[in-house]
Amino acid sequence: GRRRPQPVAGSEFVVEVDTVVVAIGNGPNPLVPSTTPDLKTNRWGNIVADPETGATSMPGVYAGGDIVTGAATVIQAMGAGKKAAAAMHQYLSGK
Repeated sequence: GRRRPQPVAGSEFVVEVDTVVVAIGNGPNPLVPSTTPDLKTNRWGNIVADPETGATSMPGVYAGGDIVTGAATVIQAMGAGKKAAAAMHQYLSGK
């Protein structure tokens, strides 16, 4: 089910940072199916891509991470990016 964080008294702390990336509750861009009709999406609006290469239904277009799997971990998105980068290199190299 959905997580429901509960406050814990006295557990607050401050972390000094240069940048914060907020990525909570994001979903697929609803414009993708209507602006790119050749790009196959599933019923949730996620882009359909080969899990090993990130290749989509459009030649030369690759996708990975949350836009393909739905909400997941950064590590999974990084792994998908690494696989897609290798596939893009092969595609661009004509292999």
